[in-house]
Amino acid sequence: MLSSHSILTSVTLFLFLIIRNVALASDVVFGYLPTWQLDKAEGVDLSKYTHITIAFAVPSSDGHISMDNREEVLKEWVGRLSENKIKVLVSLGGWTGSKYMSPIMKDKAKRTVMIDDMVAWMKDYELDGWDVDFEYPGRQGDSCHPFDSADTANFLEFVQELRQRLNSEFEDAKLITLATRFQPFDGPSGPMSDVSDFAGSVDYFNLMLYDFNGVWSETTGPNAPFDFAQGKGLQFSFKSSIQSWIDAGIPANKINGGIPFYGRTVTATTDMSETSDMYQSLVKQIPQGDSDDREETDPSCGGPKAYSGIWKYANLRSEGALDTADSAVSPWIRQFDDVTYTPWLYNTETQDFVSYDDTTSIAAKAQFARDAGLAGLMVWHITNDYENELLNALTSSLN
Repeated sequence: MLSSHSILTSVTLFLFLIIRNVALASDVVFGYLPTWQLDKAEGVDLSKYTHITIAFAVPSSDGHISMDNREEVLKEWVGRLSENKIKVLVSLGGWTGSKYMSPIMKDKAKRTVMIDDMVAWMKDYELDGWDVDFEYPGRQGDSCHPFDSADTANFLEFVQELRQRLNSEFEDAKLITLATRFQPFDGPSGPMSDVSDFAGSVDYFNLMLYDFNGVWSETTGPNAPFDFAQGKGLQFSFKSSIQSWIDAGIPANKINGGIPFYGRTVTATTDMSETSDMYQSLVKQIPQGDSDDREETDPSCGGPKAYSGIWKYANLRSEGALDTADSAVSPWIRQFDDVTYTPWLYNTETQDFVSYDDTTSIAAKAQFARDAGLAGLMVWHITNDYENELLNALTSSLN
């Protein structure tokens, strides 16, 4: 017969294993599919995504929402993704599409118009939910977009109203997800220490953990650092940002850590081939990124034409920068920063610096997400991959 001590030890071990398995149950792979990249999605291994959101629907000033070629796009892609047992959402807003989000949020009548449209789209196209990309409530997003110190409070009311409406309109549970910046939402005094009221209505918070450094920074630095280097670059990272949202009251199992399938380019003012330090002075003008990068005006706010500096991972691998996931081709030099756990490239002819994510850095983030008990990971965006190289690294480490 087992002693009471042995029974207690066995029960404790059993409970530990249950808790550990729950903590490690990170299985969400949430991908963004932009409407302007649909033709590039044919080679994507869709079976490895659990959720895909089609981006973007855009609100007008009166609260009604629209999408280019909506009927054609949603009928085709909702059907295709649903056949693969993938949850299908539509993203509302985005960087350039949030011009009217703040004014709509403060007007209950306009919020109702928006929710009416969202419900109608769900019924018309059999959507599983909505991903709301009001990314910067309470602070400046795109340069011409208005914002208000009450944005977050108004946004909370909208999210709660949307949840109540979805619960009343549909028998099956429907999803509400939010794309968020790396810090919790702003109140009148800056990032809030408690945003837990959102958790009751929201299924997943998709943290955009990229664009930490760029031409707006004082030096070159990591686009999406796993950790940050003390005193160098923006003092936030994948790890610290996730912790800040948890500290602000969002459960870990509602958080998807954002992963970029792209890199950002800036031009250094010094020769970086002679140093392993990725923080060097830079030119305050965005150079061209890959061959897909074009000089364009901001579609929402206008202004002069400019490059984005974006290098899609697919193009890093196919346009002569990388011949393998971890080997560069001259005139490019590849290095890996062990502090931020970030690969970076330097072109000895143009002095262009590209910080990006590869199979090694993504595997580390996936392992962290798994160990921390996050819901999973989010990808911006799914068509930037090269032969599913990054996706395979992500899923093999997450599960």
